[in-house]
Amino acid sequence: MARPLRLEYEGAVYHVTSRGNEKANVFRDERDRTRFLEILGLVATASGWLVHAWCLMGNHYDLVVETPRGNLSSGMQRINGRYTQWFNIRHRRSGHLFQGRYKAILVEREAHLLELCRYVVLNPVRTGTVPSASAWAWSSYRATAGRSPAPRWLDVDGTLSRFAKSKSRARELYRRFVAEGRAAPSPIAAVRHQAYLGGDEFLKEVDARLKGAVLAEDIPRGQRFPAPVAIETIRRAVALEFGVEPASLSRRRGGEDKMAAVCLSRRLSGLTGVEIARAFGIKPARVSNIVTEIEIGKRPRLAVRLRRIEARLVP
Repeated sequence: MARPLRLEYEGAVYHVTSRGNEKANVFRDERDRTRFLEILGLVATASGWLVHAWCLMGNHYDLVVETPRGNLSSGMQRINGRYTQWFNIRHRRSGHLFQGRYKAILVEREAHLLELCRYVVLNPVRTGTVPSASAWAWSSYRATAGRSPAPRWLDVDGTLSRFAKSKSRARELYRRFVAEGRAAPSPIAAVRHQAYLGGDEFLKEVDARLKGAVLAEDIPRGQRFPAPVAIETIRRAVALEFGVEPASLSRRRGGEDKMAAVCLSRRLSGLTGVEIARAFGIKPARVSNIVTEIEIGKRPRLAVRLRRIEARLVP
């Protein structure tokens, strides 16, 4: 499977997720969580990070991090490496604790930072673990809401400044904002190219940063060249490859030609899974299934054709 792009620059903001290997728990008790936060604090301070939000669950953790020095990878290697070493010694185990590399989504700050911070602290509420964000001790919610002391490395003031000048008023608005988020759509559904959360102008900025960079060939093309390709352009290219009419790709039933159009749209168009599903008359879950089926190698011949079409669309 292709590995994700790690684009780093000064001032970048990320939503970072790291999961346990084979879905195993990475936090077994309070002591594990406490030690992880100690390591996070040490690394964040040394790296100059601004941590906007965090949440520790059983088999994974989420961070919203800003990197003034453009050093996400080095910091994450230290966090996961140090914690894995400590965890293995404590629990008398060996081997990998986390599932491969962490996942990092590059975030457009002004458009998505707050809603992403809300999404992270509501993680235990969405899973039914607790009835409210304040009932979960292992997230940044209580510190930001003024209900527990905040560690120095958590950028509480930066978050609250987005709500009001008065800290007490800002905390009140923050608590209300999080409570209202239970019914809000997930910002993750708007992630584009599985790596970016932002609008067209943001993708153009990312594209400009990537120009001239030396990137590994196994990084998905849509992440290396994030400027969106129009879905109609994708339709025409697929239709030409398979010798069909572009309109036929929206028929209710379809074969590998339609699968190719759906997969390339997910990689290159910058549209969400829901938007792609609507364009091709299928369910959003089917979009994900098609992409997964191709990426895990179930359709090797189709994968070859996809690479050929993709090379024409993004030379």
